[in-house]
Amino acid sequence: MSKIIDIEDRLKLEQKKKAKVEKAKKIEAVRKTLQCTRCLARCMKCGVQFETHEMYKRYKGPFRFCSSCQEEYDEFILLEKQGGESPYYWHNQQWRRAWRAWLDYQQALKEYSESPEFIDLVREVEWGK
Repeated sequence: MSKIIDIEDRLKLEQKKKAKVEKAKKIEAVRKTLQCTRCLARCMKCGVQFETHEMYKRYKGPFRFCSSCQEEYDEFILLEKQGGESPYYWHNQQWRRAWRAWLDYQQALKEYSESPEFIDLVREVEWGK
């Protein structure tokens, strides 16, 4: 009789395993959204890692860019406001469309991270529910 496996204990063990996997998925979702996409050590556009002294300097505008991406962003904003043509031949309509899409993506991420459902997920992960 000692070799008989209690089915209830087995089911509880399986439920605990599933709960651990679900919690790990939730933690990863929060980490990617909050930590990776808003990493202070990397340029938000190209992902290049900042030197230590650059991580703590103030950035103009809503994004932390490397100097190259900041220059491109400034040019994009200027062209969007004033219209006209860029002095750089590669700043064509597709370049503008790529910047618009990237800015739309950043806005969508911001809205998602401020949504009640995502905030509930963060609380759940933080409080260990």
